[in-house]
Amino acid sequence: MRKIVIILSILVLIASGCGQTTKKRAETNSIEIISEQEEYGNNLVENKKDNFRQIELDEKIGNRTLKEYLLDENIPQVFKDVFQQKQGLYDNDETFTLIDSLSSTDKERHPFYFVLATRAMWWSDGAFSEPLGMAIRKYVESNTKQFLAYFSTEVVLTQFDFQQWAKYTLYEILIDSDENIAEVENTRNLMRKNCKQCSSEKIVMIDKFIECVYAEYEEIQRSNKEWEKNNL
Repeated sequence: MRKIVIILSILVLIASGCGQTTKKRAETNSIEIISEQEEYGNNLVENKKDNFRQIELDEKIGNRTLKEYLLDENIPQVFKDVFQQKQGLYDNDETFTLIDSLSSTDKERHPFYFVLATRAMWWSDGAFSEPLGMAIRKYVESNTKQFLAYFSTEVVLTQFDFQQWAKYTLYEILIDSDENIAEVENTRNLMRKNCKQCSSEKIVMIDKFIECVYAEYEEIQRSNKEWEKNNL
C-alpha cells in the first residue's frame, strides 16, 4: 500500500520550492502555440497549469524557432502533436519513440526533443510514465553536461521544469531501490563523475538538482502522512 501511495504522490505533487537554476531568464508573455487547438492535458492539476509555460511560435529552442521545428518534415508528426497538446501520451510504439528521442544524436533537432520530453512530464501518467522515468534518470546521470547546458541556456525552460526532472528522477530511484532514499547520492556522484571538467557553476547546479530531488521526497513523505491520517 505504501508504494502505491508514493507513486501516486509523485504523479500529482505540487511543484515544490528548491534551489533556483543559475540561468538569467528573459521575461516573456507567452501565448498558446495554436490558438484554435483543442487542448490536451486535462489531467494536469490546476496548480500545475499555472506553472506550465506555453511557448510562442517565434521563440527560440536551440538555434531554431518553434515554428521551424513544427514545419520540419524530419520530425515525426506525433512529436509535434504531443508538443502542442493535440495528442495524448498513449501506450504504443509511436509515442514511445518520443522517449527514445532523448538519446538522439541529431544535434540540430535535439533541443526540440529535450523540451518535448520536458513538456511530456507535465501530463504523463500510467504506462507512459514508467519508461519516461527510466529515460529521465538515465539521461541526467549519463548526459549530465548536456542536461545542465540546456537548463543554463534555454529560456523556454523554467524552474518548474527543472523540478519536474527532479521529480521523475526521484520516481525512478525509489522504484529501482525499493524506496531507499540514500540512492539519491549515487545519482549525485554519477552526475559529478560525468562533469569532471565542468565549471564550479555547473557543479552548483548539480547540487541544486539533488536538492530538488530531496525536496520532492520530503513532499512525498508529507503527502503520505496526510493520506494515512485520512484513510487509515
